[in-house]
Amino acid sequence: MPVPASHPRAEPLARGQRQRLLLRLLRHPGQRQAKRLLARLHPADIAELFALLTPGEQQALLGVLLELRLAARTLRELGSETQRQVFAMTPDGPLASMLGRLTPPDAVDLLREMDEERREAVLALLEPSFAARVRNLMRYGEATAGGLMNPDVSSFSGDLAAGEAVARLRQLAEERRLFYLYVTDERRHLLGIVSLWALVTSASDRLLREIMTRDVVTVRVDMPEEDVAQVFGRYDLLVVPVIDEDGKLVGSISVDDVLDVVEEAATEDLYRLANLDTHETLATPPARSVRLRLPWLLLNLLTAFTAASVVGLFLGTIEKYAILAMFMPIVAGMGGNAGTQTLTLMVRGFALGELDLRKSTSVLLRQMSVGAMNGFLIGLVLALISWLWERNLVLSGILWFASAVNLTVAGLMGAAVPTLLRRLKLDPALGSSIFVTTATDVGGFLAFLGTATLLLGALAR
Repeated sequence: MPVPASHPRAEPLARGQRQRLLLRLLRHPGQRQAKRLLARLHPADIAELFALLTPGEQQALLGVLLELRLAARTLRELGSETQRQVFAMTPDGPLASMLGRLTPPDAVDLLREMDEERREAVLALLEPSFAARVRNLMRYGEATAGGLMNPDVSSFSGDLAAGEAVARLRQLAEERRLFYLYVTDERRHLLGIVSLWALVTSASDRLLREIMTRDVVTVRVDMPEEDVAQVFGRYDLLVVPVIDEDGKLVGSISVDDVLDVVEEAATEDLYRLANLDTHETLATPPARSVRLRLPWLLLNLLTAFTAASVVGLFLGTIEKYAILAMFMPIVAGMGGNAGTQTLTLMVRGFALGELDLRKSTSVLLRQMSVGAMNGFLIGLVLALISWLWERNLVLSGILWFASAVNLTVAGLMGAAVPTLLRRLKLDPALGSSIFVTTATDVGGFLAFLGTATLLLGALAR
């Protein structure tokens, strides 16, 4: 009995088999089968192959893709580093031909990966009207709605009848995807939108201004792209019109463009929380990976010495009661984990626009209280374990107190560090984990060893 097309495991398995077959075919001179297979693959699947191929095999695959007119869409799916590798192996003429098959926003994204001299050389080879639209888009900031939008958007007069609009819509639908009709005045000021459902269910003689929705969610051309993504999430939109400072329609942004922004922003925050450079991938050469990671590791080493110096202040206490050395990493480690939890929530909150800097004090107090309560409970468990281990109530009390203090510090610093970075107009995730971990290490060692030193007489009995 054949497996249905909707079977959850059938499609991924078939895709993997096709990719392995294609890889074998490209490594042999005959490419007729490879061409037939490439024609059936999605560009995103083809893009996955590039990291597995040698430079010579990449060149061969690119040649086949150019012949099949699949190179442009595949290039769009590649990572930034692989895109630059393709740019280096492709002459200006074929590269311009590839870009000319993309939408202006996609072409702009690729052109921004080139140095200025190469970019101008490629732009000069593009079809003049297409190059003009691309240059117009490049005037806007890369991380703004203007840099994200598609400027090729049609507008309709409010005095147009529904039947006439449908006839025009049939012509436009051959060239582009349409979800809404944008109704504008003679100076292209956006007046409202008409959904396709409202259009086809209206009488053919009704005017668009009579059936349009005037309450339209729009974004300004200079709005940051992460704010644009929040607008899509808040209102569950498929497409949003872009207007300039005068309220004129200048383009539109679709949800698939925003998905790329969301993925990029999430990846960036994840990388920065781990103190990684956003340009590094699994395919990055080892020497480059070392250069990207080493500065953060050196900074981490310096902060580790700060925590170690605190321990050095209490070597005498540790020598007199060596069991303290066993519990030190537990107190510090629990604080580090708690700080990372708070830090992750804060970074996510800033990324999604859930946090307002004007209310940061209440957030700090809330996270401190959460840390204190967790510290009280974790400290209680740790105290019970230590009492069963050592039968020393003083040691148990010290561990209880130190855990409560350190998890309170973790809550405070996990919220304060990203908030401070945001106030300084920096990425809240940038290096936050290093500073929070250092704070909890220092706080934990001071609270634990400092209290143990004060109570050393009772502790050693």
